[in-house]
Amino acid sequence: MSVAAFPAVKPSSRTWTPGTLPVQAFNTLSGNETRVLLGVKPIGTSLSMNFSNIKENVVLQITNHFSVAKGSYETFSLPSAVFAGMTSYGSVTPSGLVWRYASSPSVDWVAPGIGNVSVNLVAVTA
Repeated sequence: MSVAAFPAVKPSSRTWTPGTLPVQAFNTLSGNETRVLLGVKPIGTSLSMNFSNIKENVVLQITNHFSVAKGSYETFSLPSAVFAGMTSYGSVTPSGLVWRYASSPSVDWVAPGIGNVSVNLVAVTA
């Protein structure tokens, strides 16, 4: 099941880790190794985003989305605003993948009504 897209907020920074294709290696008694490709979509793709000095209402958009997604249970898409500033983000969001939370968002209040939020996501096959 999928919920509404992640809030359309430009992060202050992003860290993307590409996944790998699922491969299983088998060693025979003669010492030969055989590899079997178990899928055509990468697994383990992750995206970490930091939102610095954002207003409380934006912090609440992100934390409310986490609640609507039932934590890491539901999947969702990412709006293009999340990739603002990148000339091409097709390799970060290959078709057939959706996202879910890898952990709870972390909020650091830096001033009244102003916070920093860290979000960790993992891609899964749709």
